[in-house]
Amino acid sequence: MSIRNQFVESRCTKTAATPALRARRAAAVSCVRRFQSDEGGNIAIMAGIMLPVAIAAVGAAISFSTGNATRTSMQMALDSAVLAGVFQLDPSNSSVAIDTAQNAFQSNVNKFAYSSATQIAASFTVDGSVLSGQASGLVANPFGGLLGTKKAYLATATAAATKATIPVCVLGLNGLDNGAFDINGGPTFNADCAVQANSNSKTGMTQEGKSAVAKAKKFGVSGGHKTETYDPPPSDGSAKIADPYTSVPFPPYDSCDAAKGADKKGLDIKVDTTLSPGTYCGGIHADGSSPRVTLLPGVYVMVDGPFWIDGGAVVTGDQVMIAFTGKGAALQIWGDSSVKLTSPTSGTYMNMQFFQNRDDTDSRGLWNSIGGNSGGKDSTAKLQIDGVAYFPTQNFWVFGSATLNVNSPSMAVVADKIWVQGNATFNATTANPRHLPVAAAPTTSNGARLIN
Repeated sequence: MSIRNQFVESRCTKTAATPALRARRAAAVSCVRRFQSDEGGNIAIMAGIMLPVAIAAVGAAISFSTGNATRTSMQMALDSAVLAGVFQLDPSNSSVAIDTAQNAFQSNVNKFAYSSATQIAASFTVDGSVLSGQASGLVANPFGGLLGTKKAYLATATAAATKATIPVCVLGLNGLDNGAFDINGGPTFNADCAVQANSNSKTGMTQEGKSAVAKAKKFGVSGGHKTETYDPPPSDGSAKIADPYTSVPFPPYDSCDAAKGADKKGLDIKVDTTLSPGTYCGGIHADGSSPRVTLLPGVYVMVDGPFWIDGGAVVTGDQVMIAFTGKGAALQIWGDSSVKLTSPTSGTYMNMQFFQNRDDTDSRGLWNSIGGNSGGKDSTAKLQIDGVAYFPTQNFWVFGSATLNVNSPSMAVVADKIWVQGNATFNATTANPRHLPVAAAPTTSNGARLIN
């Protein structure tokens, strides 16, 4: 018999009648059984008391786990949303960034969160270079009848800010085509600024060949890229940049309807010549072994013809802008020619070197070419400018063994599509040695970070 039962028996024995040993034993056994019966009742009572507490504890644990998992999903989705949105941030129009963030949030909240919570929603606000987000929802409590409310309110918040911004100096406006910005062969491309291609194509920024040097502060494309040696690699999904010169009017020019014969075909130059600003019906063509052409300051408008420099011609001009409109109006620097120009330092066309008429359908889609073949040999043409080359509905092509050096404190090249191919060299810089009071170039972000 256990010590415990011995103790009980001894107590019961003391209280039992004592005439005989058998009677004492029977009374002791009966007392032990009564005590054991009372102990079983105590356990049942304690179990009845503890069961609701245990259920409440389990319910609290499940509710906490569900709420925590839902909040984590919402927080991760919100972090992803503000990072996606801030890359689309334009301080003058925040709607694109907010819409991007909203779509990203809804796409990234996982199925578990949507199954365990209702009224999940997010809102976003913009303050300068910071995009902030807040998210909330109601998570269901499966033990709401026993513990707490049937719905628990969840809320979370975060914000992201853009890192350093970079001025964009080379801009491809084409919004659809593949290869809107293209490096082909073994050219050298260097820019101390950013390059942006607005194409939504999955291959909006492309490369063929692996020997090219392609460097910039940033390469951005609104769609995707297929490149090899870009440094740094292109950033897909970069925000589109609007044409910054849509408000600049095309310069006035004389009608060429009455032009006939040689006047309609354009000016053909084979000897040293000095030209004055004005309208050139049929354009200008300088060719020959080494004619020198000097452009006096002012605006030159090519109507229904190119500005075509070929052979060994040498062209110079200070404070000059050359404009293009009509059939065949494009820039052609070919052969072994050399062109060195500076842009106007004041007035409507300050810092504008070339200007194509955006409203002219006849010249739409033409290719402006630096490096056209001459006499069956690779071109070594050289073009040096210090203003904007603006061809909003035309394309810009540097190829062969040509060299383009363009410096501009705002944009350098704006065109529909931009190609650099062959063994050409394309250098773009943003210095302002003439201290021109020009508007700053559009900027793009060099990354983003969560700030809380």
